[in-house]
Amino acid sequence: MTINPTCPISQAAHTLGKKWVLEIIYYLREQKRFCVLQDSVGTINPATLSSRLKELEKDEIIYRFEIIGVPRHVEYGLTQKGRELIPIMYTLADWVQKWHGDDISLIDGERITVEEIDG
Repeated sequence: MTINPTCPISQAAHTLGKKWVLEIIYYLREQKRFCVLQDSVGTINPATLSSRLKELEKDEIIYRFEIIGVPRHVEYGLTQKGRELIPIMYTLADWVQKWHGDDISLIDGERITVEEIDG
């Protein structure tokens, strides 16, 4: 995909348009371990999930938090930049609901603001 550096939509599509990215962002509203995130997203394979997480971390949309303990593990969550995408995702869900009928359900049937996520 060629990115038009002067077009914000091109930039957004490049960052968010890959398969699974929006689902990953949505499920990381709460910090999660890799395996819990994988179960939440569904049929994503571990290599793809790992790749997408690395890309999102590089783009500063998510953070990676290493927990030292027994067992040692890593958790992922949204940065402020990532949390600001949640209301946009709800707007997209509303658009889909409006134009693609009642067979499409809204994301968990709820609305969350950035302030609620920060709290």
